[in-house]
Amino acid sequence: HNVYIEFCRHIPLEKNKIIFWANSFKQYGCSPKYITEYILKNYPNQFDLVWVFEPEITIPEDLDKKVRIVHYFSMEYLKELHTAKFVICNMRTGNAHYWKKRSGQIYIQTWHSSLRLKMIEGDATEHFDSDYIDMCKEDSKKMDILLSGCKFSTQIMKRAFWYDGEILECGTPRCDIFFNNTDVTKKKVYEHYNIPAECKLILYAPTFRSNKPSDFLGMDFKRLKDAMGNKYVIGARLHPNVLESVVPEGAISMSKYSDMQELIAAADILITDFSSCMFDMAIAGKICVLYAPDLEEYLEKERGLYFNIKELPFPIAKDMNELCRVLLNFDDKKYQFMLEKFMGRIGSFEDGHAAERICEVICQNLK
Repeated sequence: HNVYIEFCRHIPLEKNKIIFWANSFKQYGCSPKYITEYILKNYPNQFDLVWVFEPEITIPEDLDKKVRIVHYFSMEYLKELHTAKFVICNMRTGNAHYWKKRSGQIYIQTWHSSLRLKMIEGDATEHFDSDYIDMCKEDSKKMDILLSGCKFSTQIMKRAFWYDGEILECGTPRCDIFFNNTDVTKKKVYEHYNIPAECKLILYAPTFRSNKPSDFLGMDFKRLKDAMGNKYVIGARLHPNVLESVVPEGAISMSKYSDMQELIAAADILITDFSSCMFDMAIAGKICVLYAPDLEEYLEKERGLYFNIKELPFPIAKDMNELCRVLLNFDDKKYQFMLEKFMGRIGSFEDGHAAERICEVICQNLK
């Protein structure tokens, strides 16, 4: 393949070609998806858009036919990767990507969250092996633009990303959905799952734990449903690594839905534990409650956190009694006040225009 890569590196770069992938070529999602959607809508027929997927991935039905698809590590992939002017993805690139960046190529790294609880990259080096750290340093050398969703994230990136290039403080494209057309998204999700329009959606989405592969951490959906009443439906989105064979009684399984952002946009209430989706819900200005029966154990074993979890705007429940009580007596006024304070503290850039700002930068670099 090295000979073929060298051959491709001598083909002229195509200045209006953008190659995208997300989540290790496994999904059409995260910020690269939302940049793609923005371009399709606002720059029709001006760009050649290419998405990369693993060969066994089912291509989502909502992917526009104008987007060309190539499979990871095919000859087409190597050619598109080395002839696209712009490379946009949401995770680190390494040897497995077979990418020898060319002079003139622009690599935009969107990263995969606006904000997170767990420490990452250089702030958590004791949790990574030296190979991963070396790969990160090499990847950072290739980057031209790194996106930031808030001032707090910019500080992390300056300190911990082994990167001293441009940080574009534009917001997070995948969070634009919370500011635009949320009714359309809600309708799409509700129709997909046949949820009656008058119902409210509670989404349960815990983080992945390697030591507890398929339980619900004591979550009793039937009990929650009884407490909340018939006007609520509950959706359970477990980590993809968790076996789908466990169908939650009293909840709709939403683990296979392709885009978590659409589920958050459709949900009225999110119940999570330590997942960064809590911050997406905060950006959307909607109710989020942390259900964490193993809170103390998690805090003891987990790598460092950026925030004291007890000082976040989200109420914490450690058992089902507490969870039902928190939800039934939720003080939204106090919660909104705490959210606003928190957004001010982190210096959020989210306003629904992140993809637009990135496209402006892409257009400035079309020379």
